[in-house]
Amino acid sequence: MRRSLASLLCLSVAIAAAAPASSCSSGGAGNTAGGGGDAGGGAGGGSGAVTVEPASVELTVPLGGSTTQDYKAFTSVGGQKKDVTDTCSFYVDAAFGSMVGAQLVAAPHGGKTTISADCGAGLKGDSQLGVQVKGTVVSGSASEQAANVFSNAQLTDDPARTPTLLYPLDHAVAPLNIPPIEVQYQAAQNDLFHVTLASTFLSVDIYTTDITATLSAADWTAVAGTAAGESLAISVEALAQAAPTQKYASGPVTLKLSHDTIDKTALYYWASSQGNVMSQVFGETSAPTAVKGDCTSCHSVSRSGSRIGYSRCVGGDCAKIFVGFMRYDKNTKQWVDKVDANNMAIPGSYTTFSPVGYPFPADDKSVAIVTTNTAHFELRNPDTGELLPSNISEVANHGPAGAPRAALMPDWSPDGKRIVFSSTPYPGQWIDLSEGAIALMDYTYNAGQHVFGEPSLLVTGPIQLPNGTYNNFFFPSFSPDGNFIVFNGARTTWRDGVNAAAPGQRLFLADTKGTFTVDLAEMNGQGDLDITWPHWAPGDTNDYLWVVFSSERDYGHKVTAANSNPACKQNGVQQCKQLWIGAIDKQKLATMGGAAIDPSAPPVWLPGQDIGADNISPYWTVPTSEIPQ
Repeated sequence: MRRSLASLLCLSVAIAAAAPASSCSSGGAGNTAGGGGDAGGGAGGGSGAVTVEPASVELTVPLGGSTTQDYKAFTSVGGQKKDVTDTCSFYVDAAFGSMVGAQLVAAPHGGKTTISADCGAGLKGDSQLGVQVKGTVVSGSASEQAANVFSNAQLTDDPARTPTLLYPLDHAVAPLNIPPIEVQYQAAQNDLFHVTLASTFLSVDIYTTDITATLSAADWTAVAGTAAGESLAISVEALAQAAPTQKYASGPVTLKLSHDTIDKTALYYWASSQGNVMSQVFGETSAPTAVKGDCTSCHSVSRSGSRIGYSRCVGGDCAKIFVGFMRYDKNTKQWVDKVDANNMAIPGSYTTFSPVGYPFPADDKSVAIVTTNTAHFELRNPDTGELLPSNISEVANHGPAGAPRAALMPDWSPDGKRIVFSSTPYPGQWIDLSEGAIALMDYTYNAGQHVFGEPSLLVTGPIQLPNGTYNNFFFPSFSPDGNFIVFNGARTTWRDGVNAAAPGQRLFLADTKGTFTVDLAEMNGQGDLDITWPHWAPGDTNDYLWVVFSSERDYGHKVTAANSNPACKQNGVQQCKQLWIGAIDKQKLATMGGAAIDPSAPPVWLPGQDIGADNISPYWTVPTSEIPQ
C-alpha cells in the first residue's frame, strides 16, 4: 500500500529573480546568450533570440507519480518582448518525461537535463531542469502512522537490537536493468522497519513489517534510472511496536547502478539437484523454463545461442558419461535433439562450439570440441555426431618438453581462432582434475583442414593468497572481445564429496597476452564459497564486463545452509548453489598493464532463479530473437 503522496510531496519551483532567462541566438542552437546585449537578446542585441521562461526549475516528483511545469518562449526585437510560445516546439529527454505543448509532464526520474524550444528559422532556446524524486511506500501490515512512530522514537545503541543488512552486498555493482533488488535484513527482535534508499537526486522511505523490502517494478525502474552511474545508499532502522520509543539503526550499504543496460539475453544453466538444463531470460522474474531433462553432467551453449551440448550418465551409470547435442529451431521455437546421449555414441563430457563466422560463415556448419572420457579432445559435427578429421586429439595433450598431459574444459574464442582449456600433468584425468594450468592453442581452417597449433601454458601455479596456495586452474572462458579469460582456481583437486567448498574455488582473471593474472577478490568475497563455472554476458557494454557464476554464498536470509532445500545438499554441497552476476570495471582493465589490480566488485544475485535448487554451470548467450538459423 502506498501512502498518499499528495500530502507528503510538494512541487518546488525555484527561479532566481536576478538570473536572466536562458536563451540562444539564431546563430547556434543550445548556446546560452552571453553578455553585451539586452536581456535575452543574444549577440548584438535585438537579433531575434529566443528565451525560455522559467530559465531554471527544480522539481520534486513523487515516486509513482508525475508533476507538471509550464513554459513560455519569447523573442526580443528592438527591445520589445514578444510571446512566441504557440509557434515553438518543446523537447525534453524522454527519461525525464514528456512535453504536451509547452507543458512538461515530469516523470519520476531524478537528475539534471535541459528543456529545449525550437521556434523555427534557426531560433532556439533552452531552460535548465533539475528533478528530485521522493516517495514513501508502506507495505506488509505496517500502519500509515509508521513514519510518525519512527520520527518520535529515540535512536538507541544496542548491538542485540540493531538490524543487520544482509543483501545487497556492500559496494556491489548491478546492471541498470536488473529487476527490483530485495533489501534483506535481520530482525534483531524488532517487528517494524524503515528502509531508506538515497542518492543525489533520490529519497525513498519504505515502512514495512517484513524482513524483506522490495519496490514494484515501475518504482524500482525510477530508482535505478535516477541513481544510474552513482551509488544508492541503503540503510534500515528497526523498532519493536510493543515498545516504540526506541529505535535501532544499521550501518549503510551502497549499491552502484551501472549505466550498462543488458539486453534481454538468455541464460542456460544446470539445476543439478533436479537434473534439468534450465533457461531464464535476463531481467525477467517468471519461473525458468526446463530445456532438457535427465542431465547428470556438464553442458555448454554456443555463442550464437543456437546449440547446446549436454552429457548424462546413461542408465544411471556414471562410470561412463555420454554427450548429446541439441539445436534450436526458430520456426517451431523448440530445442531439437540432433545427437541423443542415450544412444551412447560419444563418450565424454565438456563441449564447446565454433562461433558463427569462423571457420564457417553460417551456423549450419558449426563444429564442436568434445572432451572424451580419456581426457582427449575430439572434433565433432554437432548435427550428426560424426568425428571430423583434425590433429586436435594429439596436440592438445602436448606439454612442455613434449610431456603428455590431459586436456579438459575447452572454450572456443569469439573470433574462432583460439581455444582455451585446462591442461593437467596427469594423462587421463578428466573430471576430478588437479594441478591444472590454463592453456591456449591456435586454430586455423584452410582447404578443408582443421589444424590446431601447439598449446602454450598461459597460467600456471602456484599463486599465493591469504587463504592458501592455489595451484589448480580450470573452467576457463573467453570474454566477448576475446581479450580476457576468467577461470576457476583451487588449492587442491577440484571436487570434494564431503565439503564441496573445501578446495577453496574462486575466480581469477588473466589477459590473453599473458601480462597479468589477478584474483577477483571483491567478486569472490570472504571465505570459501564454492565458486565455480564462470561465463560472460554477451554483447557490448560501456562501463563493465559482466560475469555470471555459481556459488554457495548466502542470498541474504533467503538461501543459507540452515534453510536450504535438503535436495541441494549432495556431493559435498552444504546449501543450494545459486547464480550470481559480477561486474569487472573496464576503466580499471584499461590501466592495469602488468599490475595485479582487482577490477571486480561484489556480485548481485540473479533474479528469477529457483532458490530451492542447485543452479550451476551458467552460460549467458544472445537473446532468442538473435539466434541464427
